[in-house]
Amino acid sequence: MKVSAVCFGQMREFLPPDAEGNRATLELTSEARVLDLVHSLGAPERLVYVLLVNGERGQLDHPLAEGDEVTLMPPYTGGAPNDVERCDWALMSDLMSEYHDTEWGVPLRDDRGQFEFLVLEGVQAGLSWSTVLNKRANYRDALDGFDPEKIARYDEMKVETLLTNKGLIRNRAKMNAAVSNARAFLEVRDSVGSFSDYIWQFVDGEPVVNGYRSMDELPAETESSRAMSKDLKSRGFKFVGPTICYAHMQATGMVNDHIVSCWRHSLLT
Repeated sequence: MKVSAVCFGQMREFLPPDAEGNRATLELTSEARVLDLVHSLGAPERLVYVLLVNGERGQLDHPLAEGDEVTLMPPYTGGAPNDVERCDWALMSDLMSEYHDTEWGVPLRDDRGQFEFLVLEGVQAGLSWSTVLNKRANYRDALDGFDPEKIARYDEMKVETLLTNKGLIRNRAKMNAAVSNARAFLEVRDSVGSFSDYIWQFVDGEPVVNGYRSMDELPAETESSRAMSKDLKSRGFKFVGPTICYAHMQATGMVNDHIVSCWRHSLLT
């Protein structure tokens, strides 16, 4: 079967001679997985940092099908200006660039992943995203890997313990919201069957692809984020205002707000 490989950065070095720009069509067996594609290019597995299959997050063991498109990019190294162009906010630090290249705007349909961003977006309220991103690993360790079932069982003593953790943003209202939101999250999941299906309904199940040419054009909130906020609040969620909800939509790929000149925009369209 034929599968397309789209490579950026150092990964371009492994494209075959007949590649067109940064794209090549490869012949693979019908049982091939992404790892087989990587091996067919002769690229080391350790270099694969961004991995998308048809625009959505993938893994090395992801099975492939005829016509699939696999995007490969190594860890962020600064990038040559004429090689990779990013949204301006992603240039603040290596960590922000990695997040921009691997997660922001990629459609996320995993329940736990959705819950993680609900927690982090709520924590961000009044702060910069870089502040939260720098503490993300600490939150993952402290909050049981963002497992909503475990967090929903946290009691006052557990919250007090978390508020002594210097690796977290020690805001009582936000910490309590993480716990109450976990309980509300489980109620939605149990009643609907999938929180992801519930949240994606606010964009009719498919990403909204915008065509902004500068970051100044991006809205702080939209009609969809206001509807999402209203419904979440009615279900008991906290720290889910329209602006926070729109940031959540951007992060989880419900909207593609990469500017059109960014390398990620066309790949997520």
